[in-house]
Amino acid sequence: MCDYTQREYSCGHFRWIASQWCPCYANTHKRCQPNVKNWEVRSTELCGECKPKEYPAWENLIRRPKQPTY
Repeated sequence: MCDYTQREYSCGHFRWIASQWCPCYANTHKRCQPNVKNWEVRSTELCGECKPKEYPAWENLIRRPKQPTY
């Protein structure tokens, strides 16, 4: 089984980060049953989905195709 660290963020979301892959995953790249070894509480941080998006100053110079709205 692969070893994971469970993180809880101040926004209430959880994330599971692999801390060590098992030999089976290293050979097949198929995920096995997770084994949570460590827990972290990050009470001062937001997860990646909830963080405000920050773009560099030059981002507005890039012309991107408009996304169709449905």
